[in-house]
Amino acid sequence: MGIQNKTLKLIINASQVLEKHNPMTLRQLYYQLVAKHIIENKRSEYQKLSSAIVKARQEGIIPWEWIEDRGRQPRIVNMWSDLQDFINTVKNAYRKDIWGKQNKYIEVWLEKDALSGIFSDITSQYGITLCVGRGYNSWSAYKEATDRFNGQGKPVTILYFGDFDPSGEDIVRALKESLNYLGTPGYIREAEAMFGMKNEFRELQAFDNFGTSPEIIKVALTKQDVVDYDLPPDFTKKTDSRSKTFIEKHGDIAVELDALPLPVLQQKIKESIESVMDMKALYQVMATQEKEQEELANLLS
Repeated sequence: MGIQNKTLKLIINASQVLEKHNPMTLRQLYYQLVAKHIIENKRSEYQKLSSAIVKARQEGIIPWEWIEDRGRQPRIVNMWSDLQDFINTVKNAYRKDIWGKQNKYIEVWLEKDALSGIFSDITSQYGITLCVGRGYNSWSAYKEATDRFNGQGKPVTILYFGDFDPSGEDIVRALKESLNYLGTPGYIREAEAMFGMKNEFRELQAFDNFGTSPEIIKVALTKQDVVDYDLPPDFTKKTDSRSKTFIEKHGDIAVELDALPLPVLQQKIKESIESVMDMKALYQVMATQEKEQEELANLLS
């Protein structure tokens, strides 16, 4: 099939970006091209890019695996060629619990499912749970998280990644308030409702329910990130009820997490984890894990 010169130029520019960093989602690629001033930050340009990438992959100009779609992952049934193949899988699947040696329990929370592959590749290396919210989380997800945190018996830190827009900023507040509410014993909630003695009862909570109010750090996207990396802004959605307060504080800009260059995002994930995790203790556990994996393989063989 023939490709027009304008489309071919767009494909070449996209290919140059993907050669350095892949795989990417289509949205990530779009923002990288916007940041390089190759295309404008318009919905119509996104649609043109989408069509161009389809043609490029069909023609073999861009490898299929350079673009990923995390929203449409197949549910593959696991199978093995023989027992030895299965033994190797069991050996590699064994992970030693790292949290007994850590002073804090850490999780990474992500607003956008499309970026989950990039995050899970990194968080899995550290043995950290990744929670993907797709915007605001459900109360069921908050309750499950609270139960996980209570089971650790130690302070909790959540490293949060989301858009820089009214909802992206407000999600941090909703997350903090919801987890605090679920981490508060029922009798304290009832007393607060009856007598309005919020501060006094919150002090009691610290003794009765230690560790259930996690530290929440929004790692990215921040306003400073937008400035530092000259990220392409959009206008806030006026239909969002939180827009007025957000605009008064930050101005009429909105930037998606996807706009952050991939190497920068990966570095931020790693650095944020290592800033709160005891890395020496982690390496000790990993060394023990490697020995026990060999013991397991010998046992099964």
